[in-house]
Amino acid sequence: MAKTEVATAKTSEVETYDYGDHKHEGFEGVKVTDLSIPFISVMQSNSVLVEDDDHPAKAGDLVNSVTGEVVPQPVIVQPIHKDHLWAEWVPRSKGGGRGDSHEEGCALVLDIIAKNGGSRIPPENADRQRMPFKTPEGMDLIETHYVYCLILNETGTESIGYCVLPFSSTKIKVQKDWWTSMYTIKGSPPLMANRAKVSTTKQTAKGKTFYNLSIRPFGDTWIGSLIKPDEAGLEMLTAAREFREMIEGGLAKAAVETEGKVSETGSGDSSNGGGSSADADEEAPF
Repeated sequence: MAKTEVATAKTSEVETYDYGDHKHEGFEGVKVTDLSIPFISVMQSNSVLVEDDDHPAKAGDLVNSVTGEVVPQPVIVQPIHKDHLWAEWVPRSKGGGRGDSHEEGCALVLDIIAKNGGSRIPPENADRQRMPFKTPEGMDLIETHYVYCLILNETGTESIGYCVLPFSSTKIKVQKDWWTSMYTIKGSPPLMANRAKVSTTKQTAKGKTFYNLSIRPFGDTWIGSLIKPDEAGLEMLTAAREFREMIEGGLAKAAVETEGKVSETGSGDSSNGGGSSADADEEAPF
């Protein structure tokens, strides 16, 4: 296994103000359907924002796709819903940017996997670099699990925002391990009863160094991180259930048009193709 170490989290203080009776004045009637749900993505050394001298992001940072701000770590999240999609990306050599999404099991995806001998691991080029799958139109096609979450305050007792965490390439194994940890909790609690800490970790594979997501329980253990079904907990669970219903009903949507701003290279998860397979966990995502 690749040696890992936790990336140093930012410790900058977030200043807040008390506006008393004027809190959110002018935002009356605003609902989640009126807001953009941002992606929170890991920055690599070759990420577009890291290469921008005017942006403060550094490799190992988490960045909000809507605001462009570096997000302090760890982020406390309450997972709500997951989509398993294959995302199209314009190759970076052609300008980069996000394209359409395709459902797992659709004809396009099945055909591409079949032509790859049934393997989800993308082929290597002559330099043993993983090249992305391609659509007939020449778009990069990256397998991605999108996890919708509520962002919680530092005590894990109140929702303070929304986000989508994208898991592709080496991150798919992180997401699978997270799901396994939650699914196997005794008592079979619902997904939304869980809380987790999200940060980044440095990894090395095949002589290359990159950053991956690190998902840890909010408490000492996963069962100790659960939202209890008491009065306060039921209020959190009810809000989470309503958010999930809006997501599944298409009323609350991820700000897909902003994903390219914080993708690690501007064209999917890797600059020379990077794997889209859950099994390619030793492949560096660039």
